This record gives sequence, structure tokens and C-alpha cells, in this order.
Amino acid sequence: MPMSTLPDLAGLTVLVVEDDYDSREALTTFLEACGAHVVEASNGQGALAYIDANPAIKAVVTDLAMPHGDGVMFVKKVRAHPRRRSLPVIAITAFYERFADWPQAGFDAFFKKPIKFEELGEKIRSLVTRG
Repeated sequence: MPMSTLPDLAGLTVLVVEDDYDSREALTTFLEACGAHVVEASNGQGALAYIDANPAIKAVVTDLAMPHGDGVMFVKKVRAHPRRRSLPVIAITAFYERFADWPQAGFDAFFKKPIKFEELGEKIRSLVTRG
């Protein structure tokens, strides 16, 4: 993919929450190629700690099917906290049918794996610039 077609995420800090190492690295590599600074967590509990400690985080991309609490539990905890309530959270999963109620859970967007990275980058950009 030519570099000129990558979404411009320069200056954004994005938290990637993904328990699968290969998937997490693929997301991180793509987002960094778009200019984003990426913080990684392998579960929702660790992700909440990163959000609390790093107010520079402007968006979250989270897997839904994770051990120790799924992405729905994670986003509900994000939305319950006044300082995190408006943080854009994007869900990704290979188990779409299991999470058919994702809009009610509080996610801003949803991508079914395998995701199209360019579309994810554009969605992050649009969600961050709208708020």
C-alpha cells in the first residue's frame, strides 16, 4: 500500500486492547505507520489503568472476545467514568454474532475481523475530529 493512502493519525495517541499478540502487533504497526503513538494492553483491566494514567489517549481500539472480561464489560467501565465517557471506543471481533448488541453497549464503531485497516484509520480520524 502506498504511504500516501494511509489515514493521517499524526499526533494522536491510540490505545490498542487485544489479547492476541499477532493481532495487537498488526494493529500497532498499521497505526504507527499512520503517524499515531500507540499504547498497548492485552486486556480490559490493563487498558483502564492506561486510560487513567494517560490523558493523551484520544481513541481506543478493542477486541471484544478477551479473557478476564470482554470488550463489552470494558466499554461499560469506560462510559461509567466521567472523564472517559466521551473517549471514542471502536470494537473489533471475529465473533460478530456473539456481540450483536454492540451499539447498545456504548461503542462508537464496530469492525468485523478481518478488518480493513484503512477504514479503521479513517474511522479513528473521524471520531477524534468530531469530538
